[in-house]
Amino acid sequence: MLTIEEILAKFRFQRILSNDTKAKIVYVLGEVEGQDCILSFEKTQYEDAIISELPIYVDKSSFVDLVENNIYSWCTAALKSNLVDTRIKTIYPATDVHIAKYEAQARVMVIETPALYESNTIAYIKQIPVKRIQWVHNILDGSAEADRVIYHDKDPGTGFVILPDMKWNGSVETLYWVAIAMRSDILSLRSLRSEHLPLLKKLKQKIYELVKEKANLSPNQLRLFIHYQPSYYHFHVHITAVAFTDAPGVVSGQAHLLDTVINNLELYPDYYQRATLPFVIGERHQLLTDYNWDQ
Repeated sequence: MLTIEEILAKFRFQRILSNDTKAKIVYVLGEVEGQDCILSFEKTQYEDAIISELPIYVDKSSFVDLVENNIYSWCTAALKSNLVDTRIKTIYPATDVHIAKYEAQARVMVIETPALYESNTIAYIKQIPVKRIQWVHNILDGSAEADRVIYHDKDPGTGFVILPDMKWNGSVETLYWVAIAMRSDILSLRSLRSEHLPLLKKLKQKIYELVKEKANLSPNQLRLFIHYQPSYYHFHVHITAVAFTDAPGVVSGQAHLLDTVINNLELYPDYYQRATLPFVIGERHQLLTDYNWDQ
């Protein structure tokens, strides 16, 4: 595999996939050695330690669109500094699924009944190449990202790995971790039954302990949730600070709170095999385009 330095050096731009001006993150598609590659560039927040020095860094000769009116003034300018202010991520080689995920597109709501899950979603999951989640197995077996792992319970039935999500910028207010189950037979929310309650409750308790220890956040300051549909079909739980109000993926139609999931399974052992689960998906996602949902 190529290093990130090699990917950046060999990257040949093709087009912009999306440019989120609010989140200040752009995804671009290109090629590296004849294979698709996605790069993202995200502006990071200013660190508290350097905020007091920001006025010194302003390049006055770079002012653009300067407006001065009474006590108010504003402009666009460059900073003369070596501040590390952009987070760069790569996906290489990128698949059509990756491209569809990050490309700006309209979203639609799909109403998935148990019957549609069996006829459509299972067929979609089965055709996904196993190698697409090799990165998950690398984390679970310790061959990748071992230095980032916060906690690793290797029990094959109720074990899991907890580590920072790549979307986390390191601040407590935007805390974003992920817990990944050791077992591979739980594909998604639809797979969960009451027999999985020991795993879910153990995971929940350990998350609370670790976040309190590492970030001094209490349970009522955390949001634990499961995506449906998930971005990859190996069971995992997202962990964010409640203060992170616009955290990626916390919207209705995608996020299911872990507490609610546990409660549903305690009430009905096969709740997620019987329930109709609406979800939001991109209009060009393979799951939407390859199957008939009008049943």
